[in-house]
Amino acid sequence: MEYEPIFPIKAIVFQILFLMVTIVIEAGILRQRLRLGFQTSVQYALVTNLATVVAGWIVFLAIEPLASISIRERMISYVLFDNLLIGGWTAQVGALLFVCAIVVFFVAIFIKAKGLELLLRADDTWEVLAPRNQKTNLRDARYARARGDASRAQSTISSFTDAVIYANAASFSTILLLLLLRTVAQEWTF
Repeated sequence: MEYEPIFPIKAIVFQILFLMVTIVIEAGILRQRLRLGFQTSVQYALVTNLATVVAGWIVFLAIEPLASISIRERMISYVLFDNLLIGGWTAQVGALLFVCAIVVFFVAIFIKAKGLELLLRADDTWEVLAPRNQKTNLRDARYARARGDASRAQSTISSFTDAVIYANAASFSTILLLLLLRTVAQEWTF
Protein backbone atom coordinates (compact mmCIF):
# COMPACT_ATOMS: atom_id res chain seq x y z
CA MET A 1 0.00 0.00 0.00
CA GLU A 2 1.38 3.42 -0.99
CA TYR A 3 1.09 5.98 1.85
CA GLU A 4 3.27 8.73 0.35
CA PRO A 5 0.42 10.64 -1.37
CA ILE A 6 -1.41 11.11 1.92
CA PHE A 7 1.35 10.85 4.52
CA PRO A 8 4.55 12.86 3.95
CA ILE A 9 7.06 10.26 5.13
CA LYS A 10 10.02 11.99 3.45
CA ALA A 11 9.24 15.30 5.15
CA ILE A 12 9.07 13.65 8.56
CA VAL A 13 12.26 11.65 8.05
CA PHE A 14 14.21 14.66 6.79
CA GLN A 15 12.90 16.84 9.63
CA ILE A 16 14.16 14.27 12.14
CA LEU A 17 17.50 13.92 10.32
CA PHE A 18 18.00 17.69 10.22
CA LEU A 19 17.07 17.99 13.89
CA MET A 20 19.60 15.34 14.87
CA VAL A 21 22.37 16.98 12.83
CA THR A 22 21.51 20.41 14.20
CA ILE A 23 21.41 19.21 17.80
CA VAL A 24 24.82 17.56 17.51
CA ILE A 25 26.43 20.62 15.91
CA GLU A 26 24.87 23.17 18.26
CA ALA A 27 25.52 21.07 21.37
CA GLY A 28 29.19 20.86 20.46
CA ILE A 29 29.45 24.59 19.90
CA LEU A 30 27.54 25.44 23.09
CA ARG A 31 29.74 23.05 25.05
CA GLN A 32 32.89 24.59 23.64
CA ARG A 33 31.87 28.26 23.78
CA LEU A 34 29.88 28.33 27.02
CA ARG A 35 31.84 25.54 28.73
CA LEU A 36 28.73 23.56 29.60
CA GLY A 37 28.73 19.86 30.33
CA PHE A 38 28.16 17.38 27.52
CA GLN A 39 24.73 16.21 28.67
CA THR A 40 23.64 19.74 29.55
CA SER A 41 24.63 21.17 26.17
CA VAL A 42 22.82 18.35 24.34
CA GLN A 43 19.68 18.94 26.41
CA TYR A 44 19.78 22.70 25.81
CA ALA A 45 20.32 22.22 22.07
CA LEU A 46 17.49 19.69 21.94
CA VAL A 47 14.99 21.90 23.75
CA THR A 48 15.82 25.08 21.82
CA ASN A 49 15.74 23.30 18.44
CA LEU A 50 12.43 21.60 19.21
CA ALA A 51 11.00 24.97 20.24
CA THR A 52 12.25 26.49 16.98
CA VAL A 53 10.77 23.67 14.88
CA VAL A 54 7.41 23.88 16.65
CA ALA A 55 7.33 27.66 16.17
CA GLY A 56 8.26 27.22 12.50
CA TRP A 57 5.47 24.74 11.87
CA ILE A 58 2.96 26.95 13.68
CA VAL A 59 3.95 29.91 11.51
CA PHE A 60 3.84 27.77 8.35
CA LEU A 61 0.37 26.44 9.21
CA ALA A 62 -0.83 29.97 10.03
CA ILE A 63 0.53 31.52 6.80
CA GLU A 64 -0.41 28.70 4.43
CA PRO A 65 -4.19 29.42 4.36
CA LEU A 66 -3.50 33.11 3.66
CA ALA A 67 -1.50 32.44 0.49
CA SER A 68 -3.04 32.34 -2.98
CA ILE A 69 -4.04 28.97 -4.41
CA SER A 70 -1.00 28.67 -6.70
CA ILE A 71 1.47 29.63 -3.95
CA ARG A 72 -0.30 27.32 -1.50
CA GLU A 73 -0.05 24.38 -3.92
CA ARG A 74 3.66 25.03 -4.42
CA MET A 75 4.32 25.38 -0.70
CA ILE A 76 2.49 22.18 0.19
CA SER A 77 4.06 20.32 -2.72
CA TYR A 78 7.59 21.31 -1.72
CA VAL A 79 7.38 21.25 2.08
CA LEU A 80 5.40 18.06 2.48
CA PHE A 81 6.16 16.05 -0.65
CA ASP A 82 9.58 17.36 -1.75
CA ASN A 83 8.32 18.27 -5.20
CA LEU A 84 9.27 21.80 -6.27
CA LEU A 85 6.88 23.24 -8.85
CA ILE A 86 8.88 25.98 -10.57
CA GLY A 87 6.60 26.77 -13.53
CA GLY A 88 5.50 30.41 -13.55
CA TRP A 89 7.89 31.63 -10.87
CA THR A 90 9.68 34.90 -11.45
CA ALA A 91 12.74 36.61 -10.04
CA GLN A 92 10.45 38.30 -7.51
CA VAL A 93 9.52 34.93 -6.06
CA GLY A 94 13.21 34.02 -5.79
CA ALA A 95 13.90 37.30 -4.00
CA LEU A 96 10.95 36.67 -1.69
CA LEU A 97 12.28 33.20 -0.85
CA PHE A 98 15.71 34.68 -0.11
CA VAL A 99 14.20 37.31 2.21
CA CYS A 100 12.12 34.61 3.92
CA ALA A 101 15.25 32.52 4.48
CA ILE A 102 17.05 35.49 6.08
CA VAL A 103 14.03 36.22 8.30
CA VAL A 104 13.82 32.55 9.34
CA PHE A 105 17.53 32.59 10.22
CA PHE A 106 17.21 35.62 12.52
CA VAL A 107 13.94 34.46 14.08
CA ALA A 108 15.58 31.11 14.81
CA ILE A 109 18.49 32.92 16.50
CA PHE A 110 16.03 34.92 18.60
CA ILE A 111 14.02 31.84 19.65
CA LYS A 112 17.15 29.85 20.46
CA ALA A 113 18.78 32.72 22.37
CA LYS A 114 15.70 33.41 24.47
CA GLY A 115 15.05 29.71 25.03
CA LEU A 116 18.65 29.06 26.05
CA GLU A 117 18.67 32.10 28.33
CA LEU A 118 15.47 30.86 29.97
CA LEU A 119 16.96 27.39 30.46
CA LEU A 120 20.21 28.79 31.87
CA ARG A 121 18.35 31.05 34.29
CA ALA A 122 16.08 28.18 35.35
CA ASP A 123 19.14 26.03 36.12
CA ASP A 124 20.91 28.93 37.87
CA THR A 125 23.74 28.58 35.37
CA TRP A 126 23.46 32.13 34.02
CA GLU A 127 25.47 33.65 36.88
CA VAL A 128 28.10 30.90 36.66
CA LEU A 129 28.79 31.70 33.00
CA ALA A 130 30.19 35.15 33.77
CA PRO A 131 33.42 34.04 35.49
CA ARG A 132 33.92 31.19 32.99
CA ASN A 133 33.62 33.36 29.92
CA GLN A 134 35.58 36.29 31.23
CA LYS A 135 39.21 36.01 30.25
CA THR A 136 41.67 37.42 32.71
CA ASN A 137 43.84 39.33 30.34
CA LEU A 138 45.68 42.37 31.62
CA ARG A 139 45.15 44.22 28.39
CA ASP A 140 41.39 43.51 28.42
CA ALA A 141 41.17 44.67 32.02
CA ARG A 142 42.83 47.98 31.10
CA TYR A 143 40.46 48.47 28.18
CA ALA A 144 37.49 47.68 30.42
CA ARG A 145 38.60 50.30 32.94
CA ALA A 146 39.14 52.84 30.16
CA ARG A 147 35.66 52.20 28.75
CA GLY A 148 34.03 52.69 32.10
CA ASP A 149 34.48 49.15 33.43
CA ALA A 150 32.03 47.13 31.38
CA SER A 151 30.03 44.95 33.69
CA ARG A 152 30.38 41.21 33.95
CA ALA A 153 26.77 40.79 32.80
CA GLN A 154 27.54 42.59 29.54
CA SER A 155 30.46 40.30 28.78
CA THR A 156 28.33 37.26 29.64
CA ILE A 157 25.56 38.39 27.31
CA SER A 158 28.06 39.13 24.57
CA SER A 159 29.77 35.73 24.73
CA PHE A 160 26.39 34.01 25.10
CA THR A 161 24.99 35.79 22.04
CA ASP A 162 28.13 35.03 20.04
CA ALA A 163 27.82 31.35 20.93
CA VAL A 164 24.15 31.19 19.89
CA ILE A 165 24.79 33.02 16.60
CA TYR A 166 27.80 30.84 15.80
CA ALA A 167 25.90 27.63 16.62
CA ASN A 168 22.88 28.67 14.56
CA ALA A 169 25.03 29.72 11.59
CA ALA A 170 26.95 26.44 11.67
CA SER A 171 23.79 24.34 11.84
CA PHE A 172 22.03 26.33 9.10
CA SER A 173 25.12 26.03 6.87
CA THR A 174 25.27 22.29 7.43
CA ILE A 175 21.57 21.87 6.65
CA LEU A 176 22.01 23.91 3.47
CA LEU A 177 24.97 21.75 2.47
CA LEU A 178 22.93 18.58 3.11
CA LEU A 179 20.07 19.92 0.99
CA LEU A 180 22.47 20.76 -1.84
CA LEU A 181 24.09 17.32 -1.63
CA ARG A 182 20.66 15.69 -1.70
CA THR A 183 19.74 17.68 -4.81
CA VAL A 184 22.98 16.73 -6.55
CA ALA A 185 22.48 13.08 -5.61
CA GLN A 186 18.95 13.14 -7.03
CA GLU A 187 20.22 14.66 -10.28
CA TRP A 188 22.85 11.93 -10.63
CA THR A 189 20.37 9.13 -10.06
CA PHE A 190 17.89 10.32 -12.69
